[in-house]
Amino acid sequence: NDHTARYKANNLFYVSMYDHMYQRGYVKNIPGAPMCGCVEQMPTVSRSDCTQVDLAETFTINYDPKAKTFDYKLTYVKITFNACKGINNRNNDLWAYIARLHKEDEITKEQFSQAGRIITDKGCPESIQQHLNDNLGLSRGYDHDVTTWTKVAGRDDLSDGHPFGLAAFNTAFFENSLTGDKPIMMRICATCTGTHQKIFYRRLNAVTGTFNLLNNILYHRNNGGGQNKWTEDFTLHSTYEDAVAGANPWKCPGNSFNVNAPFYGDCSPTGARVRYQESIFNWDSTRRDVAYFVNTPEGTGVEELDLDATATTGFEGFTDVDLGSPGFEGKTFIMEPKSERRALVEGEGGPIILTGSGHDIWGYNDAGHFLSQPWSGDVDVIVHVSAFNDVYETYAKTGIMLRADNSHDATFVMGALSGTKGAIMFARKAKAKHATHGGNNYYVTNPVQKSSWIRLTKIGEGVQCFFKNNEDEEWKLKGTVSIRFPEDTYRVGLAVTSRHNSYVSEAVFEDWSVDKPSFPTISPTVSSAPTVWHPLVEIGGAREGSKTYMSPGKYRYRAYGTGIWGTSDSFFYDNRMRGLGGAFDVITYISYFNTAYGRAKGGIMIRDTNDPDSAHAFIGVRGHFVGVTFQTRATAGAITEHHQTNFVPNHNTWVKLSKPADSGTITAYYRILDTDEWMELGSADITFTGQSVQVGVAATAGSESASIYLDTVGYEVIDQNSSTENP
Repeated sequence: NDHTARYKANNLFYVSMYDHMYQRGYVKNIPGAPMCGCVEQMPTVSRSDCTQVDLAETFTINYDPKAKTFDYKLTYVKITFNACKGINNRNNDLWAYIARLHKEDEITKEQFSQAGRIITDKGCPESIQQHLNDNLGLSRGYDHDVTTWTKVAGRDDLSDGHPFGLAAFNTAFFENSLTGDKPIMMRICATCTGTHQKIFYRRLNAVTGTFNLLNNILYHRNNGGGQNKWTEDFTLHSTYEDAVAGANPWKCPGNSFNVNAPFYGDCSPTGARVRYQESIFNWDSTRRDVAYFVNTPEGTGVEELDLDATATTGFEGFTDVDLGSPGFEGKTFIMEPKSERRALVEGEGGPIILTGSGHDIWGYNDAGHFLSQPWSGDVDVIVHVSAFNDVYETYAKTGIMLRADNSHDATFVMGALSGTKGAIMFARKAKAKHATHGGNNYYVTNPVQKSSWIRLTKIGEGVQCFFKNNEDEEWKLKGTVSIRFPEDTYRVGLAVTSRHNSYVSEAVFEDWSVDKPSFPTISPTVSSAPTVWHPLVEIGGAREGSKTYMSPGKYRYRAYGTGIWGTSDSFFYDNRMRGLGGAFDVITYISYFNTAYGRAKGGIMIRDTNDPDSAHAFIGVRGHFVGVTFQTRATAGAITEHHQTNFVPNHNTWVKLSKPADSGTITAYYRILDTDEWMELGSADITFTGQSVQVGVAATAGSESASIYLDTVGYEVIDQNSSTENP
């Protein structure tokens, strides 16, 4: 509606025909642009000249007294063409002119924004990039020679995900470089000045300890504690050939490398100071579209796992996914076996590296990275976490996970090595519920372990977690949970979370095995790994109970159930299978039993099956401080027989069930102190129907509405040939 709009054709004719063509001789269009068009049809530019129309108009106005009306007539027009008046006295500048119109509310914010994407006012590179990305689906990239270079980090349009972690980078850079002990790194910077778009870093020596060279270059402004010093540890070069030969190294102003400008230090080929060419990967204000490459052929030493590749073997049926919404995409790499490394799977390539971000695997939902395969039924899983790198959070986690599915709030159980707190077992027992610990405390050694052997065993609905620090150590049971997967199908695999969305942690796994459990033979032998299994079951419709690790050899049970009596039982049972033909003793000390319910019981049992009416023998303490009692059910469905009850103070007593070889005769004993002689409570014949029996700790509240606590110490099953199995 502006009065100058009436003369836009005059302005167009003046600019295009008179001033530009007649006066200046402009007769061709700019490449990629029409000679004449509206703003949205024009190419992106940083600035544009601007000509405005200035007017002097004369009107004659007449009044008709009879009709009482006015009419007017334009009688004179003087048009001058001048440079546009822009904001802040910026004249002859189309962007500044549009900005003034917006400030004076002559155009809307949306109109100003639309025009500003074409006339960018020094934002030309950003606008071009946005147009290429959003409108044409194109982005910056660098087509590297995969026979020479492996990409290890990138940002913005040159990003392929998070940078390599410590193990992956060291394997590619230090162990497999084409130039041996003088490996070379190349930085590509699409937004840098010409001399700094391609820089070659020549490493002069190896790093020591767990120093992460790549992380130091990408995120930090220091010399890596003395492990990344100019001329001592590295030199910079303009070409790969110079870097290989060590020729023509870059010079730094005043012979001083500026650590506040990571990687290049304000240096240049001539020694002149060149500023603002650094790229700190978590700063948006530094150079963008940057990538780093090492001179190792792609796929040599370490290779990203591609489950879609036809050549991928040993991973059929696997999924490699991020759980939830981590801050960075996780990755999985396969390392080549070397003499000092163990294979992840025997005969199936090398160790595996998992990287993962994410807020945590805990609470009501999870975020991290998970490599897994489908499974059903019982399982025995072992892995060696040989390294846990790039740990920024105390409660970062990595280890073995059994998980219902890949959803963020799925049911799961995990045996994990933490960032700095040791190892622990925890689980989410139902979808969308809060996760809980499977044991009271972290398993911590001194110093705190940076690697760990982890084992999960699942029998029925019972899962146990074992840890050890070295391969030749005994397994240590550190957690037990009861968990139910739909139709007993789930996924078993490896997981990692950094517990912080701004960081990524890296775990290295070796000696991975997933098998069905094998039960012990009739005459089991001692081994460095447990050969016994402890499914936790609720028999006869009892509510879910729990088993909690208290201290070495001591466990607390919380149990429900209506009783162990009559023709059918209802109780919580921590049991394992034992060959029927062998001779063995079952022993434990009852240190605590907190109940006044007369029908409550807690002790040890040998049972034919886990059916509610199964034949069994039981010795333990009864509620109301009645004492220690021995009872049996001779055959399935028979009435339970009470043999004898003797008083013991405060529910504290040792109890033992003894079974001879090839016999169903069970004898019960007790003693108050471990230095006392065993006292017999009775003996009975039990009809066992299979090749094995169930042996373990049994507890019941003796009430539909109550629960009880039972503490046991020193539980063990002793083969009468003197070999011992510890849980």
